[in-house]
Amino acid sequence: MAAVRVLRISLTDRCNYRCVYCMPEDGVAWLDREELLTVDEIVQVARAAMQIHGIGRFKLTGGEPTVRPDLPEIIRALRHEGADDLSMTTNGQRLKSLARPLREAGLDRITTSIDSLEPEKFRRITRTGDLQTVLEGLAEAEAAGFSGLKVNCVTMRGINDNELGAFARLTLKRRITVRFIEYMPLGDAAVLHVGPAAGCDGQGRGEDVLVTETAARQIIERELGPLVAVDRQSESGVGPASVWRLALGQPRGRIGFISAMSAPFCSDCNRLRLTADGLLRSCLFDGGEIDLKPILRGGQGDRSRAIADAMSECIRLKPVLHSGHGGKQMSRIGG
Repeated sequence: MAAVRVLRISLTDRCNYRCVYCMPEDGVAWLDREELLTVDEIVQVARAAMQIHGIGRFKLTGGEPTVRPDLPEIIRALRHEGADDLSMTTNGQRLKSLARPLREAGLDRITTSIDSLEPEKFRRITRTGDLQTVLEGLAEAEAAGFSGLKVNCVTMRGINDNELGAFARLTLKRRITVRFIEYMPLGDAAVLHVGPAAGCDGQGRGEDVLVTETAARQIIERELGPLVAVDRQSESGVGPASVWRLALGQPRGRIGFISAMSAPFCSDCNRLRLTADGLLRSCLFDGGEIDLKPILRGGQGDRSRAIADAMSECIRLKPVLHSGHGGKQMSRIGG
């Protein structure tokens, strides 16, 4: 099993989208705000991760992290503690106004989720999002000096699998990595809440909408020619994706595939997850969960050592191979 080098920190379970693969149309019950970890509590966990476990890379997630008003403060605090690498995954809806402040606060990299390049379909998938606003936010991030930008696309059969070539074409002229992520059935998203509003009839189960990495590559190669493998170590913020580039022309960007369903990468998993309410999780699909809040709010003993011990136990609980369905809501775990 790989050494743990990354801590994904969910800052909130709240989101300004209602994506069909994440939650039902009427949303889910949000956590009470007092249940969310404070800036100081987040820093305490990160400090123990750095000082005792040697974890230097942190990925900020949600829900949607940009809806948390103290996001720049959190970034500054983690940078002050000595984080080696700070990145964030966002839906991009608020990125246009936040890109420069987040860069100034110390954020290194940004990944933006975009599941369609067609404005109306994008609206149907997200239920509330505006594609043009997100694209302007991505451009603002480039202008603010963010390099190694990534775009995540959850591939869904019958919904956006006809756009994979269009997404791949983005890499011809832009220095970005487009990553295609297999649909993962988690929590309420075990059944995809598509319905007529999302351009589909009824509801679909995960196996019905799953587009495997093999199928996605075939779609792209039929349209744009062969893909050439790229050394993963050359990609900024090395993660779970297999990395490729188009052989066509001289592409500036790259293409990645994250294939947790068809090709699980559990043996190479190098991350732990901290939920917004303080649960340390060993796996996106399967707990191992350890509640850090009693340590953080108990006020007794050496907190750093207790947090580090909890991390050691959580690492021990990492599964050899994850199950095919997770019981926790994606917005609670942070992806």
